[in-house]
Amino acid sequence: MPHAGSRVLLLLAAFAALSAAAGAGLLLAFDLWLVGLAQSRTPGALDALGRAFSWLGDLEVTAAALLAVCAALLRQGRRRAAWRLVAAFAATGVLEVAMKFLLPVPPIPEDISRSTDPSPLIEVDYPYPYPSGHALRITLVAGAAAALRPESRAALLGAAGLVAGMAATRVYLGVHWFSDVVGGVLLGAAGLAWAFAREGKGERRG
Repeated sequence: MPHAGSRVLLLLAAFAALSAAAGAGLLLAFDLWLVGLAQSRTPGALDALGRAFSWLGDLEVTAAALLAVCAALLRQGRRRAAWRLVAAFAATGVLEVAMKFLLPVPPIPEDISRSTDPSPLIEVDYPYPYPSGHALRITLVAGAAAALRPESRAALLGAAGLVAGMAATRVYLGVHWFSDVVGGVLLGAAGLAWAFAREGKGERRG
C-alpha cells in the first residue's frame, strides 16, 4: 500500500494528466458519447435525484458540512486533521476556480444540458466547466465524514455512494462532462489524502 505522501502525489499526477488531456480536447468524443448514453432514457425520478445531488454539492451546503466534520474531528482530539481539512477545502476550491477560467475545455452545449439545478446562494458564471466543483467538494467532505469512523465499512460505502451518485447525476443532467467529474473526484481525493496524511494511529483513536 502506497505511503500517504505517495498517494497524494499519485492523485495529483493523475489529475494533472487528465487536465492536460481534457484541455487538449482529447476526451471530448468520449464525453459526448457518454452524455448521450446517460440521457438515452430519462425517467423523471432521475431529474429529482439530480436536483437533490446538486443541492448536496453546493458550496454553502458542503462548507456547512465541512465545519460539522471539523467540529467532530476536534472532539476526537484530531486537531491537525481538522485544520488541514479546512486548508485542503480552501486550496482545492481556489484551484478549481482558476482552472475554470484558464483551462479551455469545451463548454456543455445548451441542447445537451437538461439542468434542473436549484439556484445556489453563491453562483458564478465560468467560461469552462473543468473540473466539477460539486464532485470535488462531495469527495472531500464525504470522505472526511467517513474518516471520523475509519474502521466502519458502512461509512466508507456511504461516502462512495455519495460520490458515485454525484458523478452520475452531473453527467446525466448534462451540466458536466464525465472528464470534469473525474477531475473533481481526483482533486478532492488528493486534498483528502493530504488532510489526513500525517495522522498516526494514536491520534486517529483520540
